Order: sequence, then structure tokens, then C-alpha cells
Amino acid sequence: MEDINPSYYPATRAAGLAGDKINYDRGGPNRFMEVQGVTKARKEIIAGQGNKYNVEFAIKDSVNEQNPIQCTAEVLYPTNKQSAPNVTYKLQSEPQNNTTAKDQEFYNNMKHRSVPLAAEEIPDKDGNIAPDMKPIWYLALAASSFVKCQNATEDTYYRSVVIDSVKQVVRNDNALEFHFKTRIHQMTTQVIVYKIT
Repeated sequence: MEDINPSYYPATRAAGLAGDKINYDRGGPNRFMEVQGVTKARKEIIAGQGNKYNVEFAIKDSVNEQNPIQCTAEVLYPTNKQSAPNVTYKLQSEPQNNTTAKDQEFYNNMKHRSVPLAAEEIPDKDGNIAPDMKPIWYLALAASSFVKCQNATEDTYYRSVVIDSVKQVVRNDNALEFHFKTRIHQMTTQVIVYKIT
């Protein structure tokens, strides 16, 4: 295993992918974790399996006031690019803010709307997000994180997400369901590579 510069793209891509995995696992309408910077990175070439990166970085909940949390992650990009990377991580501590009350308020507001939610262009063309749409935005980021984790390769770096449209589906049970049409920006090629419906 060799040390690599933590500011180089391979290290920041691996940390970004670990951040996506964390958001898929722990994100929601009131939590979004952002990678603050890679402090240490190592790479190992594993014959017949792929390239493995060990990265250390800080991650911070950008929605709630809290201190950054240190994280270590291991990302294995398989030789077979048709397979999803294997991402494991460990947080030094759990996020301090409990979002249960805010999540329940969001749930109650959505479940009891007189008209199901329907919105377009989040953020708008100027990059603004209306305060009442931020929980929807964070849900879309968490859901998009799954897609990024499944489709990432060592050469991709997915970052920004734009919601073209979102519609709430009326259900007869206790669950909430939203249908998103989103675009995910692939930074290395500067193209929108995934339109998710």
C-alpha cells in the first residue's frame, strides 16, 4: 500500500464516494453530510480484484449545527467496471443532532397535505432553494447517493444533483412516496450522465 497525496483526485473521489455511501445510509429530509477534506490517503493495487483506497477525512452535517466528525473509509473499485465499488466506513462518533422530531414534522406535513406536493427545478436557475423545499432536496440527495454508489468507477466523480421535478404519490398506507426526476453531474467529463426517474 502506498501513500498518495490527499488532495489528488483519486483520494478526493474515494472520499466523495464514501460520503455518498454515508448519505445514502444516514441522510434524510433533515440531514446531509458533506466531506470537508481528505487528510490521509493510501492506495493498494490488488491483483485480480481492483484498486483499494483507504482515506481519512472529516464529514459535517451541512443542515444541522454540529462539529465535523472524523471518518475512515475503504473503497475498492473492482477490476470489472460493471460491478459497483465496495465502500465501507467508520465514523469516529455519531452525528450529534437527532433529527427525529424534524423528520416527524416533515412526515406529518407531507402526509396531511390537502394537495400532493409537485415541484420543478430544485434548485432554480440561480441556485436558490425555497426553505420549504430543502427537506425534499435533501431526500433527493440521499436517493441520488445510492445511484452514484452503484455507478461510480475510479474515473468518475459525481457531485451536483438537480431535481427536474418531484411529485408526491398518494398512498393508502403510512409510507411517503415521491417520484423524482433528477440529473447527476459527472465532474470529470462535465456532463450530466444520469437522468433518474
